[in-house]
Amino acid sequence: MEDEGFVDDEFIEETARDYVGRYAGNAPVLLREHAAIAEASGDYLLTQTWQRIIEAAEDMLGPGSYRRQR
Repeated sequence: MEDEGFVDDEFIEETARDYVGRYAGNAPVLLREHAAIAEASGDYLLTQTWQRIIEAAEDMLGPGSYRRQR
């Protein structure tokens, strides 16, 4: 993560790849839990970061490999 209030794309992709590798189709569900915790704590940047990681993980899994729960 960068100090200037943004997260680089490499971090997003690497984190998504790690979750997909470990949890396969369950990765988006687990990632959504992280996003919900960040949102509940009021951390906007962290919430947005988790959302970008969720999107990257869903892209990696492809259509039909998971169930979107937005």
